[in-house]
Amino acid sequence: MHTRLNRRADGSAGWIDEGELLRHSPTPLVEQLFALLLARIQSRQLAAGTRLPSVRLLAHDSGVSIDTVSRAYDKLVAHGHADARPGSGFYVKSSARAGIRQSAAAPDATTVRHLHWNQRLIAAGGQPDQPGSGVVPDAWQQPAGLAQAIRRLGRAKSALSGYGDPLGYLPLRQQLQRKLLEVDVHAPADQLVTTTGATQALSLLVRTYMNSTMEPVLVEDPCSFMLRDCVASMGLQQIPVPRLVDGPDTDELRRLCGVHRPRFFFCSSVLHNPTSTQLSPYRAHQILRIADEFDLTLVEDDSFSDLMPSPVGITRLAALDRLERVVYVGSFSKTMPPGLRVGFLAASADRIERIALYKHVNCLTGSQLSERAVYQMLTQGQYRHHCEQLRARLDERRGTLVRQLLALGWRVPHPPEAGLFVWADLGPGVDAQRLAVQLAEQGCMQAAGELFSATPALHSCMRFNIATTDAERGLRPLVKLLQQRR
Repeated sequence: MHTRLNRRADGSAGWIDEGELLRHSPTPLVEQLFALLLARIQSRQLAAGTRLPSVRLLAHDSGVSIDTVSRAYDKLVAHGHADARPGSGFYVKSSARAGIRQSAAAPDATTVRHLHWNQRLIAAGGQPDQPGSGVVPDAWQQPAGLAQAIRRLGRAKSALSGYGDPLGYLPLRQQLQRKLLEVDVHAPADQLVTTTGATQALSLLVRTYMNSTMEPVLVEDPCSFMLRDCVASMGLQQIPVPRLVDGPDTDELRRLCGVHRPRFFFCSSVLHNPTSTQLSPYRAHQILRIADEFDLTLVEDDSFSDLMPSPVGITRLAALDRLERVVYVGSFSKTMPPGLRVGFLAASADRIERIALYKHVNCLTGSQLSERAVYQMLTQGQYRHHCEQLRARLDERRGTLVRQLLALGWRVPHPPEAGLFVWADLGPGVDAQRLAVQLAEQGCMQAAGELFSATPALHSCMRFNIATTDAERGLRPLVKLLQQRR
């Protein structure tokens, strides 16, 4: 049996054989049907402007449900390969309009090298004596509390049955709503969507809203290397906005908005990665004025928020803006074991609807087990005590590490008062990434400035994890290499 599709422009027919849909494959039928239709579009068997079969007809002819076809079509629309025309149906887009997924430039050699290095840094996460790690070490976690939460879930059969809500586990979203109120961010549960960590949250935003190769997006300089990787993987043009001690340089932000007319600015208010600096009220108000002037959407990454001792006096764009122009990103992967991979997005109702659709057609839902485990930790009070202990342990080590770095003659531009990281400059002309490569051969992973910034002046910097940087095994080998270089 064959599935009839509209004829190509040259009059010949495009076909999908029902045998191509593998009923016993681990790949869902939605994904299979999407891939088959996409292949026909990209090979031009289905020409631009072609009307796709009705949902009901394709479902009948291919022997799948109407919901399966509808979701496959929705995914084509979300990826920019088809248009949905109310009352008329679905139509193939032209390749020029289909966006970067058909035309994205291949990543350059520098990007590929960074991706490889970043993967090694992520693999080192949780291990002791790894200064470049981006998370707290495994030994600082609370396995007893987490194990208790998982045991509770083991007694609840519903924890692993079904796919759950595409927005995320409702009780967790309701708990997040209460949690965000503590920092004056008002986000109803239906304006929250859970994600697999902050990285997926950022990726969902980029893939939902970025439609063309080399579209300009603004990022802080320096900024998280995971954000840089995400933007680079989509072929977008990264426009750096210098990060100052109290937030982004707003004069430069306004100038860049006037020149490039970007739609999105990715920034951080609390414990900025990698500098651990905070956003001042003055900068926050300036950013919101600029966003209103240039119709700019602000993506506020607050992933390290729970390592801040007190929310009092800390300015968040989402609190001032009430989620009109701001999309707020949070995560538990910086404070809980990273393997749980739970993050979330808060945004306006229309944005959440669009983001949730894209999440649904790409991964259906998040991990029910992880989301329920985080919910248990939050509601039983264990998470609050865990964060208090993390902050206390970091406070004990932070001052010592800063003094050690300064004693070595290195510069710490903004000595942090809280957070996981210290950002230090090793001196003019130092190639920190080259040193990091040499140290990696000794089993010590470092996070050099080149990963966080394309600005050469910052390539002599390194980000040090306060919890995993040991003077003997983390700093001494680095000092020795610097001495050999001199």
